[in-house]
Amino acid sequence: MLGNNKLILAVIFLPIIEIYLFIEIGALLGPFLTILLTLLTAVLGVYLLKIGTFHNFRNLQEKILKGIRPDQEIQSGIFNLISAILLILPGIFTDSLGILLLFRSIQALIISYILKNKYNYRSSRDRKKTIIDVEHKESDD
Repeated sequence: MLGNNKLILAVIFLPIIEIYLFIEIGALLGPFLTILLTLLTAVLGVYLLKIGTFHNFRNLQEKILKGIRPDQEIQSGIFNLISAILLILPGIFTDSLGILLLFRSIQALIISYILKNKYNYRSSRDRKKTIIDVEHKESDD
């Protein structure tokens, strides 16, 4: 249920953030440069989606054929796909997130955060389970 609340908040606040940033950046750069910047990031997103996906898929195949686990290629492919989608979406905030997700250091931080939370979730869930082992003996009384 908590995940649904986060999604609803994102759907509500993301357009508000984008509109605010468009107004502020538009006032700073002017409307033409703001629109041009948005179009250029969309073209970058399409390029990343088209070329980056093929390049990543080729590297993935090479690793599999060599018998090496393609962990890095899978991670890179997922982040490239998310980055491309964020860059294609119009908006300054989504473009900034898309560009940030291209950096390996940011990717490593996100993965460590996800793994840490996954481990903490499992351990807290396991702690709630109480197992009581009981042996029953019948008495002759």
